[in-house]
Formats: sequence, C-alpha cells, structure tokens
Amino acid sequence: MVLPRWLARFNRSVTNRILGLIPRRWSPFVIVYHRGRKSGSRYATLAAAFGTPGGFVLTPTYGPECDWVRNALSAGSFAIERRGTTHQLTNARLVPREEAWPHLPGPVRLAMRTLRVHWYVRGDL
Repeated sequence: MVLPRWLARFNRSVTNRILGLIPRRWSPFVIVYHRGRKSGSRYATLAAAFGTPGGFVLTPTYGPECDWVRNALSAGSFAIERRGTTHQLTNARLVPREEAWPHLPGPVRLAMRTLRVHWYVRGDL
C-alpha cells in the first residue's frame, strides 16, 4: 500500500514547500534533482535519504512508479542536495527491502512497513 497519487499531487504543491523550510541538518530530507524522461526538463523533488557505504538509499513512499524514481532509473543517475552539499549519484537502481533496511533508522523502517514499501532507490557516489 504505497501512498495514493492524489496525495502525491497535494504534497508536491503544498507539503513539500513547507517541509523545505525545515533545516536540512536535522532531517533526513533531501532534494532530488532529476531530468524528465521525455521532456528533458529539470525537476526537484523532496525525498528522504539515508547514507550507505558508498552512496545513499532513498525511500519512494509513492512507489517505484512515481516520476522521480522513473526519471532517475531511466537516466541511470541523479543528484541530491543534502545538508547544503550536492552529491551526484550514479548506478541508480531499485533494491529490495532486505538490502535497504540495514541503512534505515527503526522508525523509518516501521513507517515503510506500514506503507508496504518493498522497493527502494539506491545510488552510488
């Protein structure tokens, strides 16, 4: 049960703008920079990211079909801005829960289990 599409549209226009005001050093939120698969336009999306040895794991709470995930996978790379630093990530891929969970804090794992998120996005530095 990933989150519904109508909620994604609401969050894109309302919630993400509010969360963007939270100091990034205190939160797992990052800005994901990606290019549209068809348009080539540059987009910025708010997501949660957690460090791994050699990269990051991101939680796609709207499922692997959401635009930013599809764009990142199609391009094979994307960038994130975390705590004022931009990181270019390569080898963008979906990884199963078992590979992602060791890098997620307990409360995030609980939330992702509740939402039934089974796939995560991983990128290498």
